[in-house]
Amino acid sequence: MNTHSFLKRLLLFYFVFIGLSAGAQSFYEIKFSDKNNNQYKCLLVYFHENSSYIRTAYQENGKYNVVEVNYKMIYGTTSTGLKYSMLSKVSSPVFITSKAAGQSYYPDYFIWFFNNVSGKYDDLYTTDDSTFNNQNYRRVNSYTPLTANTITDSYLKEFFSTGENKYAVLKKMTGITSVDLKPLPKLETTKLHLIIVANTNDVSIGKSCETDRERLIKEFKQTANALRIGFKDYVVEGDDFSKANLLSTLSSVYPGNNDIVFFIYRGHGFRWANENEKWPRLALFYGKTYPTSDNSNSINLKEVKNILDKKGARLNIVLGDCCNNGDGISVMTSNAYWDSQVTAFTDVSKLRNLFINSKGSIISSAAQPGEVSYAGYDGGLYTRSFISALDYETSYSTNTGATKWDNILSSTVKIAYNKSLYCKSTQTGISEIKVTAPY
Repeated sequence: MNTHSFLKRLLLFYFVFIGLSAGAQSFYEIKFSDKNNNQYKCLLVYFHENSSYIRTAYQENGKYNVVEVNYKMIYGTTSTGLKYSMLSKVSSPVFITSKAAGQSYYPDYFIWFFNNVSGKYDDLYTTDDSTFNNQNYRRVNSYTPLTANTITDSYLKEFFSTGENKYAVLKKMTGITSVDLKPLPKLETTKLHLIIVANTNDVSIGKSCETDRERLIKEFKQTANALRIGFKDYVVEGDDFSKANLLSTLSSVYPGNNDIVFFIYRGHGFRWANENEKWPRLALFYGKTYPTSDNSNSINLKEVKNILDKKGARLNIVLGDCCNNGDGISVMTSNAYWDSQVTAFTDVSKLRNLFINSKGSIISSAAQPGEVSYAGYDGGLYTRSFISALDYETSYSTNTGATKWDNILSSTVKIAYNKSLYCKSTQTGISEIKVTAPY
């Protein structure tokens, strides 16, 4: 355990964003034992860094118990340079089964350490010691990703009572309960236009932009398929990354009056010293080129929105994942985050409310004036946070009434902000939403 020592200096460690590359998995089973060889079986339901919970089942004095704890994911390195990510509790344990007089449960922390042999964060330990004494760490007995179609009703009943809302939600998420959706009328008249402008040739953020481009196309193809609407993507990247090609692409988009246009920029952004607009300028160049004073190689994000708003689509969404300061250089951090994606078990009724029953326009950027935006090899913090927020808000887990774009964008900004908390500065983002739903 010496190489994995946190000791009591945990709070003094400098956190950096190096996470788990676990893909879109949402369900995990963890088994561990304590020093008295008592056995614990956990079901982790993971949505995004700020939202997950664990149900833990165990026997005590002949009584079967289930407790629930809410968690958030934090990332960091130890004082010796060992990388880790940790599920840290955000709530006290709640007994799901009946609680005996005087019965208590110390919440568990789950810490993944980086394995230099496998190149993954697959070295998992747990402890219920909030002081993180290294002597109290226990390697888990097993850690198993679960797929939705392998989770059975009897398995869920190990952790949930049949009257719980979460039980009903997970049955829908895993496909145990079928969902009968009435077909949408006239879906053949609706198309989702996805416009991605990505600085994939940039030596610093190019790979990050590539990753986001792939993820965004997959995400919105799945969204369009779930909604049974048309889909078309337009990508400006690589050697074609320029203002001229951006404007040409915007000119080639001819949305119908019932269509959705989604534009996202992934690259560097900046603002002039005398800039009056709060939105960032998109730096449409790479290499050793610099912005020109006549704006021939840059455009303000708001100008893009104005162009698209005039095209008459029912819903226009314009996002900028870039800096909004004088330097305009997105800061790289070597990270790989957990994420989720639209699946066959997404609550399509919530997707419908967002994409079919909404009318208006949205503009949002990763950074306020004067702020930088952060990017990792697994994508921009803002872009990944947007996808996480969209997936979570359209899952069966949310029970907040009508799903709204306000929720998506406010959650996006919050998730990205929390990811940037341990960087040299934070990005707080800005959004303007003028959408009616239903219309």
